[in-house]
Amino acid sequence: MKEMRRTQRAVPAEQPGGKLVLSVKEQDFDVKSVHDISPFGIGVCIERDVVKDEGVRLSYQTEAGDCQVYGVVVWSAPVKSGDATPAMPLFHIGICLSPENVKNNLDFYRLMVD
Repeated sequence: MKEMRRTQRAVPAEQPGGKLVLSVKEQDFDVKSVHDISPFGIGVCIERDVVKDEGVRLSYQTEAGDCQVYGVVVWSAPVKSGDATPAMPLFHIGICLSPENVKNNLDFYRLMVD
């Protein structure tokens, strides 16, 4: 798969402390882990495959505040490590955040990395 990122992403030393939920077609999925993040995109791991070009919403809740951002899935791949099992498959999802909402994207990024 060709790398499409135009900006450097932060790889969290620790997983974010709040609750991160990915919503797809009115269904909510807890994000199991965050692989990397920038103000323009995020890589996450969830228990469901999501097709490329699917619109999604990410909601992050912390004691410091809540934030929602919107984006589009740009890639998805099954996890091939010991974290996934046949009973609970996991998928890496790459999401490009909506360029129309730069302020929300920056607020979301700051909440996730601070």
